[in-house]
Amino acid sequence: MSAPETEAGVIAELAVRANGGEVVHGPNGRTFLVSAPGAVVKDITDPHGIVVDPPARIRQSVTLQTVDSLVDYVDRFKTKDTVLFADIRQSSIAALIDYHGPGEAAHVDHKATMILPFSEEWKTWTAIDGKMMDQLTFARFLEENAVDVVAPSGADLLEVCRDLQAKRKVDFRKAVRTNTDNENFEYTDETTATAKSGGVEVPSKFQLKVPVYFGGETVSLFAFLRWNLVETSLQLGVKLHRAEHVRQAVFKQIVTDAGARSERPVLFGTAG
Repeated sequence: MSAPETEAGVIAELAVRANGGEVVHGPNGRTFLVSAPGAVVKDITDPHGIVVDPPARIRQSVTLQTVDSLVDYVDRFKTKDTVLFADIRQSSIAALIDYHGPGEAAHVDHKATMILPFSEEWKTWTAIDGKMMDQLTFARFLEENAVDVVAPSGADLLEVCRDLQAKRKVDFRKAVRTNTDNENFEYTDETTATAKSGGVEVPSKFQLKVPVYFGGETVSLFAFLRWNLVETSLQLGVKLHRAEHVRQAVFKQIVTDAGARSERPVLFGTAG
């Protein structure tokens, strides 16, 4: 006999054969044995538990760690309705593989997500953004991260660090902007028998070259010098110039590239 198309069809077939024994094939690959008398019905689809029925639909949520992996995953499973959602606040991209089409319902149970990790360089500089440090701590920070600074030159930066480390016990009096657009911190040294005066010149801005995200291309970013004179002590720090604008621009480019490579539309936002 032909297989009924619905459970109701199966029940109808069972009722017809209530007075005899027969095997009935139902929907979804199910098989029933109907025995008479009494119309005893037994499901004999897989009495030994050998057959494993596949799920009715894909339910899968994966977390990926690189854009390349996300693109590869989307390419493997994408449908005509697959959409990428980019959350610019969280630096995340979510691919909804089985997203619904126009006027078409869908379960949306298949999802691939990645959160772009920040580079160590970006985390290092943003961690001190706007924070003030004593001159020794500031000098050591510049010395340890000089590889990220493209201007001033490495030699000039090293000289600044040495001057700040050497002049820790002097009394700073004021700061004067020089004709080279640097800050000259004038001081008096009274630790010797004869008082001496002088100055420590520090660049008013530093040009950085760092990647925003792990494994990404480097971008230019300026860090402006900030300073305070607390009595005779000097405090120094930097303020990153429009760092959030730089991050958003880099994120947008990454998302645009991911959409182009996977040939799927990109929407900025989140899917509920």
